[in-house]
Amino acid sequence: MSREFKLNTTAFMETAARFLANSKRDALVVMKQQAKGVIKEVIGLTPPGGPGVSGGQARSRGTRNVKADALKVVKGVSPKRAEQDDVASIIESKRVRGRIRKEMTPRILVPLDRLKAYIKAKQQHVGKLASGWNEAAAKLGLKPPAWIWRNDGPGMMDISVTEKDITIRATNAVPYASEISRLRSRLQQALHLQRNKMNRQLKDFMAKAAKKAGFK
Repeated sequence: MSREFKLNTTAFMETAARFLANSKRDALVVMKQQAKGVIKEVIGLTPPGGPGVSGGQARSRGTRNVKADALKVVKGVSPKRAEQDDVASIIESKRVRGRIRKEMTPRILVPLDRLKAYIKAKQQHVGKLASGWNEAAAKLGLKPPAWIWRNDGPGMMDISVTEKDITIRATNAVPYASEISRLRSRLQQALHLQRNKMNRQLKDFMAKAAKKAGFK
């Protein structure tokens, strides 16, 4: 099932109001750009991404996690030595909130060729959780990295942008999205990161304005 979160937007909107007061651009354009920035941060913070890990690094971490999780449960051997052959069912049954938390002892012996095929196929879906934000991104003119965009995680977004306010209702409906630990805090962090960007731009603007006015 999907899950929605209510976030604290007070500080973000206070900064947005100051940003608007010092911007020469159309207010509606500015607010849409900030909404786009928030969604971009959300995508970057969604696993396998996270604080300080995004883009190619996130993808690499995701592909490594797929293999590492599989090898916590099974061991690839020759077909004659295999104890079971339904690799996907064995591994998926051990997942908790999208990950394999404990290493099995002993690991179940499975055909090596089937294990390799499973890992390869599973790695193709790295980015599916983040792809639940694809529709939200598309509505704002943002295209996520190809490894996220190629997936089809279900999601939706209603957005209302006025000259003074942004109301975003974004839902990631990937089945295990609601179970990802700290997802709410990561969404809140996306607002915080975008607010910091506005503050930096404001600081630069004020410095340039002061210099133009003859102040050092």
